[in-house]
Amino acid sequence: MVPDVRGRKRVFLGMWAFLLFSLFMPPLSSNAYAASAGDGFDPNANDFVYIIAVQADGKILVGGGFTAIGGQARNRIARLNPDGTVDATFDPNASSIVSSIAVQSDGKILVGGEFTTIGGQARRRIARLNPDGSVDTTFDPNANGDVYSIAVQSDGKILVGGEFTTPGGQTRNRIARLNANGTVDTTFSPNANYPAYSIAVQADGKILVGGLFTNIGGQTRNYIARLNANGTVDTFNPDANSYVFSISGAGRRQNIGRGLV
Repeated sequence: MVPDVRGRKRVFLGMWAFLLFSLFMPPLSSNAYAASAGDGFDPNANDFVYIIAVQADGKILVGGGFTAIGGQARNRIARLNPDGTVDATFDPNASSIVSSIAVQSDGKILVGGEFTTIGGQARRRIARLNPDGSVDTTFDPNANGDVYSIAVQSDGKILVGGEFTTPGGQTRNRIARLNANGTVDTTFSPNANYPAYSIAVQADGKILVGGLFTNIGGQTRNYIARLNANGTVDTFNPDANSYVFSISGAGRRQNIGRGLV
């Protein structure tokens, strides 16, 4: 049975979302910090925000459990202009929680969560959107369980973590790597015994994973591990005494995962 940690994760959620947004924003002068509370940025979501990702153009992608943000109806995913107003051109309309977002180098947007439809198309828990919010019809991994984290490697392959056991029709327990077209990378199968909540790729290509697991890649690793690029377990073993919900790869902008749903 998967441990029930949703309540604990929700408590930490708001703080993590703010930290992630702050990490990606340009540095502010001391005067700007003094005035920041009155800078007008107030999207005012009506429910939890679980993930924030900033596009190259400065627009802000947000995912969560909300159904309204910035005074506009937006179901679980929205794009904000830099001033916090809602981008009226973007409305994918997910059927349930969006807990992970990652932006590819080509501007396409990877989305993971609990949804079964998005952009008017059937997509089970993972989808790729075009920059205008429409669904990329060439990509449909079809996960059988929730997707909590997505990270894009420098070669374009896509790492996903969550509760699933069969993405893309292949057995992959809670962590998988997808090819750019959404098919499963058959060379990578770390096989975690409990959900993976966070994934980050280091500059050297090694993969940091955090979550609820105590075994991954056939090795004992309590809640945090580092994988080699081929999915085997690295000797790195911090041996945490409780769940790890977020990881950031040093020197790289990563999707940290479902902040904390």
